[in-house]
Amino acid sequence: MAATKVDAAVAAIERQDPSFGEWAQVAADGLTAGEGEEILTQAGVQDFLWYRLPAKYPDETWLPIARATVALLEELGLDRYAAIAGSATTRTVLEAWTEDDTRGVARYRVAAEASGVKPPDTELLEWGSVMGLDEASAYSRMEWELERAIVAGALVPGSSGWKSRAASLTEHALRGTAPRGPGRSWHQLIIEERIRMWVEVAHPEELRRWREARAGMFIDPSRSPEDQEPVIAPIRWLLQACRAGVELTQSGYLPPPIVRDGVERFGWWEWHGQPRSEADVHQLGALRETATRLRLVTKRGRRLATSRQGRALVDDPSALWRSIATTIGATDDYAAMLSELIAHRLLDGPAIADALEQAIVPIVTAQGWRSGGLPVDERQIVLSVHRPLYWWRLFRLLDEVRPRWIDGHPTGPNVTSLTVAGRAAAVEYLRARATAPRKSLHT
Repeated sequence: MAATKVDAAVAAIERQDPSFGEWAQVAADGLTAGEGEEILTQAGVQDFLWYRLPAKYPDETWLPIARATVALLEELGLDRYAAIAGSATTRTVLEAWTEDDTRGVARYRVAAEASGVKPPDTELLEWGSVMGLDEASAYSRMEWELERAIVAGALVPGSSGWKSRAASLTEHALRGTAPRGPGRSWHQLIIEERIRMWVEVAHPEELRRWREARAGMFIDPSRSPEDQEPVIAPIRWLLQACRAGVELTQSGYLPPPIVRDGVERFGWWEWHGQPRSEADVHQLGALRETATRLRLVTKRGRRLATSRQGRALVDDPSALWRSIATTIGATDDYAAMLSELIAHRLLDGPAIADALEQAIVPIVTAQGWRSGGLPVDERQIVLSVHRPLYWWRLFRLLDEVRPRWIDGHPTGPNVTSLTVAGRAAAVEYLRARATAPRKSLHT
C-alpha cells in the first residue's frame, strides 16, 4: 500500500511514546490523507501547519501536532520538511493565529510568499481565488516546480531579484505541456477552463446563451484593430499632456488651456463660447477616471502626472488599446456587468430605439442587483445603462444615429451600433471577462 511507509513511521513514534503516537497519526492524516509520503511537498507541509492546522483544529492541539509533524517527517527522512515544521516561522504563524484569525491568515500569507514556493501572479496569468480543477492542478504543479528550483539552487528566496526569478520560472512552467490535453500547455488549459466556467455560471439563461455564442471568439489570439488610433487618441493626449506633470486648479481640475485643447481636438463642446473648466466637460471627467483607475496617472497634492506605466503605454499603442478595451466603463462590478451586456447586445447587431435597454433590463432584474438595500427597478436599470455608455462614446466605439426633430417629434428612431473598432473592443472586453481570474463562484 502507498501509505505503508507513513504507517510504519507513525508506529515507530507510537512505540517510543503511545500518547505522542496519537498526535503523529493526526499529523499523518492531515499531511497525506491516507496516501504515501511521495505526495508530500513543501507547499503542502506549510499549508497544513500554517493554515489548515490552526483553522480546523482546537488551539490546544496545535503545538502537540506541530511537534508530532517534526517527528513524523524526521522518521520519514524528510529533514528539510522537518526543519520547516520546527522552525521559528511555524511558531510565529501559530502565535499570530492565537491572537485572532485575521492576523493568523495575514501572517500565513506573508510566510507562504516568503518561502518561495507559492506561484506568483505574472503578466501571463493572475491566479484566481476560486479555481477549477485544471487551474488548481496547475497551481500545485507550479508549487512543485518552484520547490525543485529552490532545491537545485536556481531560486533563492530572499535574495536580490528572487521574486522576478520566481515569476519567470512560473511563466516558463505555465507554458509547458500539461499531462492532460495532448499538446496543451498549462496556461491554455486554465484559460479554456475559465471560459467554460464563465459560460456555466451565467444567469439567467439569456446571458448564458450570449456567453455560449461568444466563447468561440476567444480561441484565436487577440489583435488590436488597424483603426485603433481614434480609440486611444483621447487618453494618449491626456497622458502626453501630463507627462511632465501639470498643476491642477484649486478645485482640482485640469488647467483651462488643457481643457480647451481637448475640447477642440475631440469636439467635446457643442455650445457657444468656451467651457469654464473641466467640470463642464463630462468627457474629461470620464477620461481622468479611466486613467486613474488604470493607474496611468498619479496625483500628489495638486500635481497630476503620467505614471511610469502610463508613459510606457503612450509608446505602445496596442497595449494602450488593450488596456482600454478590457475595462470599458467598468467602474465597479455593476457597471462591468452592464458593459458586458452592452457588448453582447451590440455584437448581435444595431439596437433600434430602446432595444438595448429592453434586452438588458430583464437580465439585470433576474440577477438580483440591489441599490440601497433594495432591488433595482426597471427605471434605475435603464438610467444606469447609460453610465457605461459614456465610456463607449468617449473612446469612439459607437456609431449612433440620432434623427432630426420636426415640430417636437423625432423623424425616426435612434440607432446604436458598434464601429469596426467597437466590435473588436467588445470582443476583447468579453475575452477579458471570460478569462479573468475567478473571485467568486457566481461571476
